[in-house]
Amino acid sequence: MSPHKPFLDYLYLFIVVLHLTAMLGVDFVPFYPQSLCQPRGSPFHFLVAYRQWYITTMSDPYYNLDIPGHFFEFLVYVELVVQFPLALYLTHTLLTKQRISGSGELAAVVYGAVTGLCTAIVCNDMWHLGPEVITHEAKQTLLFGAYLPYAVIPSDLDVIGNAKAAASPAS
Repeated sequence: MSPHKPFLDYLYLFIVVLHLTAMLGVDFVPFYPQSLCQPRGSPFHFLVAYRQWYITTMSDPYYNLDIPGHFFEFLVYVELVVQFPLALYLTHTLLTKQRISGSGELAAVVYGAVTGLCTAIVCNDMWHLGPEVITHEAKQTLLFGAYLPYAVIPSDLDVIGNAKAAASPAS
């Protein structure tokens, strides 16, 4: 076994850290205690401002929905309960100097599968949203810049990791 970490580990770390920043800075802000986010000057108020900037700049229609039980709300809970703990574990595991362990590979497979599937659901829905909900330009930016990479890249890394594991000799 090579003592060097494979390049894919660093790529995976980059993807996971980007996702963590999106989770903490946009998706989970409504879950933070109001005393930490409001009023201006509170410790996490900058996250409220960042989240609002993201929603406004990207024209993301999913954050302004007032439809109880909409699938996006459910996906945020999946992100909180499944993806967030896995992302924290993977960040810790991928930051070590050692190659990723078997449990780390399993966490990466689950993270890649869940992230890819949840994001593919959003991409499919966004593809079908009409101009009354989102402009063509905003749809292109969100679909190809923000969401689709998280449907494709974690899934691809998941497949590559499985192929690598299948090709390596058993120890």
